[in-house]
Amino acid sequence: MSKDKIAEIQLVRDSTQPFLKVTVPKGTKLSDTLKLQPQLSDILGKLKGCLPCNSGVPIWFHEREEIENLVKIDLGTMKRI
Repeated sequence: MSKDKIAEIQLVRDSTQPFLKVTVPKGTKLSDTLKLQPQLSDILGKLKGCLPCNSGVPIWFHEREEIENLVKIDLGTMKRI
């Protein structure tokens, strides 16, 4: 499975209300993104108990940024990993 062909769905709990964050690879066609609808409905149904609607849980879609991890630091030891 190619890493660049993976969508990520995350539940983000911020101070106002939770929302689903859907990240797709850069250049993903809208038609491919819309194929996620059954998975999103399943997740929302389990969160709110209502399958036909998003029950007040916003869904944010965005394309994955092109980010390179240069350095990771262990916050306990302040050493590079």
